[in-house]
Amino acid sequence: MSKLTRNLACLAAAFSVLAVNANAIPKFHHARDVGKQLLPRLATNFVDCSEEQKKKLRTGFADAATLGRTAYDIDQSSTAFTHYLRGEDATQAKGLWSMVAANNDPTNAPYTFSVRCAKTNDKDCKASRTGGASLAITDSQPDDGKHPREMKICPLFFTADQTKNNLDSKKYDGDKRRSWCQKDQHFKDFETAGHTLLHEMTHLDSLAKAAGLPNRGDKDNAHYATDDVTGFGDDYVVAARGLLDAWVNHKDDLAEGALKPFQNAENIAAAATEWWFIKRCGFTDINL
Repeated sequence: MSKLTRNLACLAAAFSVLAVNANAIPKFHHARDVGKQLLPRLATNFVDCSEEQKKKLRTGFADAATLGRTAYDIDQSSTAFTHYLRGEDATQAKGLWSMVAANNDPTNAPYTFSVRCAKTNDKDCKASRTGGASLAITDSQPDDGKHPREMKICPLFFTADQTKNNLDSKKYDGDKRRSWCQKDQHFKDFETAGHTLLHEMTHLDSLAKAAGLPNRGDKDNAHYATDDVTGFGDDYVVAARGLLDAWVNHKDDLAEGALKPFQNAENIAAAATEWWFIKRCGFTDINL
């Protein structure tokens, strides 16, 4: 894979051996940058992470699984769906959500990956498509059957506003101050570590293949992972809604081979996050 446009984690799948060029360059997804807008793993899956970091990551992965499992039953008439996906995207979206949820069972997961906590001076973590620092970086190259792909968690992941909260960081007790369900909030107020990790997990080529996504490469260099759309601004959620609008209202203006909504990682993650909070809080819409 060539350099891709997202700032999040290095993940991988070991359940399938894909035919790839031995000299292929890893493709990295840089996670969402600061200033712009999954599931329990065994301790041995974490590399160079402190106990505190492992605890944060385990909770985040568990939340990602919860978001994916809940989104599988999304109401397609809700704005959580219609902000990001078309009816024809539902099958692939549900496939991705179910594969994210499947990782919650480390004894029987259909793919594997490692998680590395980057050092403070990591050069990759200091660069992103918008010039800011990255939350994490994902190697989305197809699995070679030898080494699990790696999700690199950048230092910023543990301090950024986008990832400081978990699904249980606040109560769901109605329109009260500091409640998840307080009115007049915006999408950024609902972002969690689990949201970011779910987004990144969809960049795993083996996860996307298991989810049933179509091959975006060729027979000799197959590629199934989601990507990060460009051309709709640097805010990932705004870009996700813009991509959907383009497919619905300006389809003839799209370039050949343009990413479909279900192939953009943030369309999958944002729909899952919105549906969770719409369900838990009784919202009808979440504004940008």
